Amino acid sequence: MKDIKITYYYDALCGWCYGFSPVFNQLYTEYQSEIAFDVISGGLFLGSRVGPINEVAPYIKAGAYKTVETTTGVKFGKDFIKKGLEQGNMMLNSLFPAIALCIVKMDYPNHTVAFAGLLHQAFYIDGMNPEKVDGYASYAASLGIATAEFNEKMRDSVYEQKALAEFTLAGQQGLGGYPALVLEVDGKKEVLSSGYVSYAVLKGKVDLVLGR
Repeated sequence: MKDIKITYYYDALCGWCYGFSPVFNQLYTEYQSEIAFDVISGGLFLGSRVGPINEVAPYIKAGAYKTVETTTGVKFGKDFIKKGLEQGNMMLNSLFPAIALCIVKMDYPNHTVAFAGLLHQAFYIDGMNPEKVDGYASYAASLGIATAEFNEKMRDSVYEQKALAEFTLAGQQGLGGYPALVLEVDGKKEVLSSGYVSYAVLKGKVDLVLGR
């Protein structure tokens, strides 16, 4: 039997990743019994790219989010549009969602894919500010993870270092952007998809690998 793994390189603040989320969730649901899955944070908004959404990513308000909606079928929430785009209160910073995801990956790995999706909900539906460090625990709590414990871990440097290591790893893959899926079969890697693709396209590729 082949040793197969799919690694999802994404960023919780990537709008196209939000649009791709239903596709990835369907892929995970369909193939998790046959394929190992991982999610790696890419670090889209770091350093000089950290800042108010309408300053560091004006293209979102200018219409990019509507393009994502039209292409993928997802909808951006009213709270995101009001708090994030109209009021401009959202500070884009990829570090804190990556730390939150690393907590789940390291300590509650069975919830990794679900939590990656919940992070999109936090920002692009509920309009949560990514720099609200104590805001992530409520989403973790929906998966049965203790709030106080999660908040404590958000401030633990162990998880921050893990997140920073993921950013470095993602940058070494030579990917053109996110979302991206990398397929590994018996130790050999190839890019399965780069950018948004439909589930039908992905399923066809994966079934070919599985010999279906």
